[in-house]
Amino acid sequence: MTSKAAHKHLFYLEMAKLLEAGFGIREAAAVLLDTKLPPVQAALLKDLNRGLEAGQSITGAFASDTTTVSELERSMIGAGERGGNLAPAFQHLSDYFGMLASARGEMIKSMIYPLVVLHMGIFIGIVPTAMMRGDGFPYILGQLAVALVVFYAVVLMVVVLIRAVLRAAPENVGIDRFLHRIPLLGKARQKMAMARFCKVYHSCLLAGISMSETAEVASSASQSGMIREAGKRLVKTAQAGNPLGPAFVADDAFPNAFSRSYSTGEEAGTLDKDLARWAKLFQTEAEAAAKTLSIAIPKLLYFFILAFVAWKIISFFNGYYSGMLEEIDK
Repeated sequence: MTSKAAHKHLFYLEMAKLLEAGFGIREAAAVLLDTKLPPVQAALLKDLNRGLEAGQSITGAFASDTTTVSELERSMIGAGERGGNLAPAFQHLSDYFGMLASARGEMIKSMIYPLVVLHMGIFIGIVPTAMMRGDGFPYILGQLAVALVVFYAVVLMVVVLIRAVLRAAPENVGIDRFLHRIPLLGKARQKMAMARFCKVYHSCLLAGISMSETAEVASSASQSGMIREAGKRLVKTAQAGNPLGPAFVADDAFPNAFSRSYSTGEEAGTLDKDLARWAKLFQTEAEAAAKTLSIAIPKLLYFFILAFVAWKIISFFNGYYSGMLEEIDK
């Protein structure tokens, strides 16, 4: 099963609202099940009820469907449950998925016009030339169909490749570092990774979880290969009984300003406030970076599409006038 970011945003928002109003987790689930939830969320709540009846924890019941519930969600819910702060954990998740839904919506809307122009370019590149050659309508239609099939096949392969790379990045430091160096994309990914890291880290602090486990859980939830690798070093530092501030400062996986703030917050005993502030800041910056990326990609695609259409038009007229000159010479 899969779940859209917009659906998750509303789901966690409603859960947070009900829990803040004093409902228990089962009561909240029962209320939501009566509101005609999307099938994925309804199945998730039914699994939750079955898990709780079987004696599982809330986190364990939620985590039974690993295809629907991500590592970030499991980490956030787990920290919230252990610290008795489930409502803020659900609110964090609602804010995060709301950001993703907004960015994806902007990108989809921005892609519509370039794709329309691209299809027009394919049409212009095939139909007029075929008509000049005197090809019949069925043959022209066949050529157009073949061109569209090839185009969709190429797009599908590109999408599959991109998804494979993005899925490998959380486990592969080299791929993650490469993606971070790509303009706009790298910034958006870093801000999102840090937003996930800070949200889970803050939730773990409030839950009183040990620093070594906090570093491990937060770095895993970041979905960044670089941060996960850095998290291993943080865990070793914490297990040795040393402060984490210097380790953050020495590691290039984290932004310098954040590392310095963590180091001073650790000394001043204000880590909970600092992490809450950084979580909110990275959330805002991630949303801005994602929106910038969602606008930039369609514009870049539009530029290449216009170049393709212009090339097709020039090729058409070049062939047309060349044919005319050949007829005149004869």
